[in-house]
Amino acid sequence: MPVYNKVATLANSLECLYRQTFRDFEIIAVDDGSTDGSLDILREHEQAGLLKVYQRSPPGPGGYAARNFGAEKSTAPWLVFFDADDILLFDHLSCFTDDIAHFPGIELFVNAYQKMEGQRRLPRIHGVPVGRLHRQKALCAFARFDFIHMNGACIRRERFLSLGGFPAGHYRRGGDVYFWLKALCEMEAIHYNATVTSLWLLEHSDITRDKRNLIDLHPSLDLLKEYETKLAPDERRQFRLAINRKVLSWAVEKKQLGQSVRQDLKALSPGGMNMRLWLHAVSLLVPQPYFNRLRSRIK
Repeated sequence: MPVYNKVATLANSLECLYRQTFRDFEIIAVDDGSTDGSLDILREHEQAGLLKVYQRSPPGPGGYAARNFGAEKSTAPWLVFFDADDILLFDHLSCFTDDIAHFPGIELFVNAYQKMEGQRRLPRIHGVPVGRLHRQKALCAFARFDFIHMNGACIRRERFLSLGGFPAGHYRRGGDVYFWLKALCEMEAIHYNATVTSLWLLEHSDITRDKRNLIDLHPSLDLLKEYETKLAPDERRQFRLAINRKVLSWAVEKKQLGQSVRQDLKALSPGGMNMRLWLHAVSLLVPQPYFNRLRSRIK
């Protein structure tokens, strides 16, 4: 759990960890240079024997370096990541535990999540196949949905470290998508559980809200050279679709801010477009005054 100035939400987030029905786990909190009293709260909980605290400074964008540091310090065979301003439901860890027991050999397990806007839960993702997903099917799901969220994944520690962890120091935003897509390319299969066990509180998403983090192209593009020749043809098409979806998603945000999307459109991967993606791409060519009106029709 990376922590950077989360004093307003830290107590509630820690409480949801303590209420997990599965009890055999350790909590590793990595303070990323907090100045608002968050570290004092963590120290109190550490003295009570509830968690372990480590410190880093200066803070790293997206918490990627803090998560990698915590993974290195962990002693358990499985890793679960958690943001200190979100919520885990009581059965989050028990769902992972049950699935790990029933599907030996799989190294990445994913539970469904749901976004929250204020006190209202937004519609959840539907359409992701449940159970064991081989690489092509997992990539196909990722080409359609962001079905893996930072709080909703459980990965074997050795596999996480062998993949190099999150790309700390390279991206201000999107490094998590980069890592999950890389993991899907590397693993023969993953497991998806449609039970919602985590809530993403959008009002606390500082990294997402900071539009300065959209300056560059989407990080997933950096995976193209590495995996284009390693994947089977059907896997490669879904891989390209997934990357193009993320590139266009960022481009839409840029367009709404009046930023240029020329480089984003040039970066689209050939052979990785479907009708929906073409509609998004064409909408980006519409002059700014008419863009939002058109977007409302093709959402």
